[in-house]
Amino acid sequence: MHKIKGPIPEHFNSDEKAGAFWDTHSAADYWDEMEEEEMEFDIKRRSFLVPINDRIYQLAKKQAEAKHCKVTQIINTLLDRELVGTK
Repeated sequence: MHKIKGPIPEHFNSDEKAGAFWDTHSAADYWDEMEEEEMEFDIKRRSFLVPINDRIYQLAKKQAEAKHCKVTQIINTLLDRELVGTK
């Protein structure tokens, strides 16, 4: 049975609504209705995935919870303090 596609809504009320629409629709079905858009990105910040020992992570997590901040903030602060003098 062929599913009839509906129109792309002009606006979505939320990111969740847009996600729900595209979860059930294929962009390939709307290719001729889409317009090419030019974009530029100026990425100023990079992140790296670095494996750490589970014990270290758990200690950082405990400290982050006590300070009401994110684990990444604790780890980055500690690494920054430790490595800043090693240039």
